[in-house]
Amino acid sequence: MIFNISRTNPSVASVYFALAVVIATPVTSALQTTACGWRVALNIGREPLTLMPPSWASSGARLPLVIKCDFTADGQVVSQKGEVRFTGPSGEVVKPVGKGEWSLRSNRFLSFTLNFPESLCKRDVELDAGTTVVCEGLVYSKGDLNAMNQRFYEARDKTDVVANDLIFSRQKQAPRVWDKEKGEWVERYSETKVLDATKRIKLFFLEGAEKREMSKRPNLTQLSLDSGPFPGVDGNVFVAKTGLVKSKKGPLNPVIGTWSAEPINDNPASYYRPSW
Repeated sequence: MIFNISRTNPSVASVYFALAVVIATPVTSALQTTACGWRVALNIGREPLTLMPPSWASSGARLPLVIKCDFTADGQVVSQKGEVRFTGPSGEVVKPVGKGEWSLRSNRFLSFTLNFPESLCKRDVELDAGTTVVCEGLVYSKGDLNAMNQRFYEARDKTDVVANDLIFSRQKQAPRVWDKEKGEWVERYSETKVLDATKRIKLFFLEGAEKREMSKRPNLTQLSLDSGPFPGVDGNVFVAKTGLVKSKKGPLNPVIGTWSAEPINDNPASYYRPSW
């Protein structure tokens, strides 16, 4: 596959070039996997417009929880160790983690639950015993990303054709010539202005279509560093970092944090982005 990023902003171009390299890598089908391991990182704390009580997490404290989970083919989310560890005011705290369930709509919209039989507390961030949290987010398979890229490139190619025609039309706008029969100066190419106006209108709509296709493509910085298998999805998936954590408490399910995930594999762990 050829990726044309000549018209893209350099910083954005580097991001999408890296994304193109990643999604072009051959992968093993996740349909062959009965359980897929992911390192789920919950960042519990007060979020804008949350419906939690005003005193809850009002200090700005956060409760980070990292749980290694298996997403099984029968729709369960199982903590690999059955526990979660975090640092509290008095040192390390170990709490159990119960099984949850997951669902995936349209190979894109992921939702799963985690259960905490005992209370979790760090300063004024507290989850009551028996709390079930719901994590909602997006996943992108490599096939989806390839299709998004292809639609964007096709829209951009159409824009380029009309833009190049306009450049050629401007080159045809030569100085006027003297018409002996009319006895006046006339345009050398009389049809140019009419054609230019038509092409500019067409270019306006094509640029709009290109921007819409561009907006559908996730930025590499908004995805997990690596991709991994997920049950029922053919090919590895990236997980978006913009997931929300909600408390399954009452009909409103207030937002209590954010979450992200990375696949559990043998790759060297790093806090820095790879430089492809």
